[in-house]
Amino acid sequence: GSGSYQHVILFPQAKLAFCGIPKAGLTQWLQFLRFTFGAKDYQGFPHVKPEVAAMRFDMLREHTQMKILNDPEWKFAAILRNPAERLLSAYLDKVASKKAGLRKSFQNTYGLNYTISFEEFVNYLGEERQSCPVSKKNDKIDGLRGVDW
Repeated sequence: GSGSYQHVILFPQAKLAFCGIPKAGLTQWLQFLRFTFGAKDYQGFPHVKPEVAAMRFDMLREHTQMKILNDPEWKFAAILRNPAERLLSAYLDKVASKKAGLRKSFQNTYGLNYTISFEEFVNYLGEERQSCPVSKKNDKIDGLRGVDW
C-alpha cells in the first residue's frame, strides 16, 4: 500500500484506527496488534505478516473506509515522537553507531574519515535542508542521502 492511509492500522474490537508513524514506534504497535491476535511469533518483524495486512486501512474497499471514517464510535490516534529525540536517535544510529558497518557507511557516503560530532551533524542537516525536501522533479520525498529522520 501507499498513500495517505498506508500506515493506518485498525484495532476493530476497540474501534481504534491507529496512524503508525515510521520511526515513532510503528513496529512495536504492529507487534502489539499481533499479540492481541494471539500470534506466537508476535515479536518478529511484523510489517509483512498477513494478519497485519488484513488490518491496514488502505487495503479496505472505499465504502468500508468511508463507513469507518464517518462512524462516531471509531477513534483515531497517532503517537508523535519528540523531534529532538528523533534527531539524537538518527545521530546515534547512523553516525555514532557502535556497529562499524553503519558508521562506515555514513562516513563513506559523506566522504568522512572520522565520526562527526552531534553539533556538526545538526549543522550539516541545517545546511542541507535549505528548502522543502520534496523534489519538484518527481514529488517524492528527497531524503538526506541515507539519513532517514
